Amino acid sequence: FKQKTAYEIRLSLVGSEMCIRDRLSLIFAFNLNANIDPNDFETLKQLEGKWVGTLERTNETTDSFILEFSISSNGSAILEESNTGGTEMLTIFNYQNDELLLTHYCGLMNKPVSKLTSNKNGKLIFKTDDEMSGLSLKKDTYVTSWEIDLLPDDENKILYKYTVSGPDGVAFVASAEMNKI
Repeated sequence: FKQKTAYEIRLSLVGSEMCIRDRLSLIFAFNLNANIDPNDFETLKQLEGKWVGTLERTNETTDSFILEFSISSNGSAILEESNTGGTEMLTIFNYQNDELLLTHYCGLMNKPVSKLTSNKNGKLIFKTDDEMSGLSLKKDTYVTSWEIDLLPDDENKILYKYTVSGPDGVAFVASAEMNKI
């Protein structure tokens, strides 16, 4: 599937033959992906290396936090190995079918799959797709969103944030200022 420009979409519409519902669906789908750029995956590759910080949670707990990013699979995947206070986890970023995906193998013993929903000034926001993940907030607790702020003015520092939610709502939000070592 090749994402079309607004001009190409306008040319392919057949005015009166296209119902209002279809027009609205097309406009919504186009706008939903308007901030997604295939280069976002290439941008994430600048994370390659080791990062350290302290993870602070809204439930008033903290842990040492280490992230190590490597590029794998002939450049088609970015592997994030994390260590949160001794708990090891794994996240894989890949660009597939015009979407930047994040698959997280979590210490909560589940595997949320998230899609990039926004990249504004180097702040990438991923939201978990419950259906793709096979998870439900009615019964499961899992990471529902990630924010990775690449801080364009400092290539040796990022802000990393994620939200864990479950049946009782948001369990906690965790954030860390990470420094490249």
